[in-house]
Amino acid sequence: MSDVLAGWEGGSAAFGLIDNYSDIDLFFLVNDNASHEPLYAAVEEALRGVSPIVASHHVAPGRYYQLEAAGEYLLLDLCLLRVGDPDDYLDIERHGHVRPLFDKADWLRARPAARIEVERKRAQRCRELQAWFVLSQGFPRKAIWRGRQAEALAVYWAATLRPLADLLRLVHCPARWDFGMRYLDRDLPPALYRRFCELMFVQDLKDLETKLETACAWGIALLKELGPAVDGERHAPVQSMSAPESDP
Repeated sequence: MSDVLAGWEGGSAAFGLIDNYSDIDLFFLVNDNASHEPLYAAVEEALRGVSPIVASHHVAPGRYYQLEAAGEYLLLDLCLLRVGDPDDYLDIERHGHVRPLFDKADWLRARPAARIEVERKRAQRCRELQAWFVLSQGFPRKAIWRGRQAEALAVYWAATLRPLADLLRLVHCPARWDFGMRYLDRDLPPALYRRFCELMFVQDLKDLETKLETACAWGIALLKELGPAVDGERHAPVQSMSAPESDP
């Protein structure tokens, strides 16, 4: 099809880390004005020539397909990327060495504009964390003090652990600052990864409160390591928060 400019395999294959649970990650670069639906229809027709499609699910920027012949765990993750998309999935530091399938005009090389956009978003996230991380720790604290177990754990993951993972990446693996907990075991030094995992599993609210304070202190240390200035902007120094003497 004329709108499809290049195709490649990424994911675990690009890092040389395929195992028995790896999906097949296929990427196709298409023109900015290309309609995705006819392209997905063509893909699905081709897939049905290999095996019946058991299930499909749309998760931006692509779709997952489960094929009858591939078994329960091998999924096909197919992404259609436009030329103008901010992340072209070709940056080696972020996405590894892709395996080309075809390339009509030397499209399979990382573009400077994509790298600049990633760096812009990284700086923006750093500013957000400088301004908001410490302040937002009040949310899990209040849920703990109120005895709301489910809410406390959920907010701890959202307001503490995920931002802490971002901070760890900003310091130790800035190229993949936005990968969350994916690949965290390979992107952090082993001792730091084990330390982070110890904060993830809690027994009760008392244990959660202890680990929250540990995680918050670690986040503050990482913020100081990153420095108060980001892209010329300065922020107020971070401060810790303590429990009130009475219930909130």
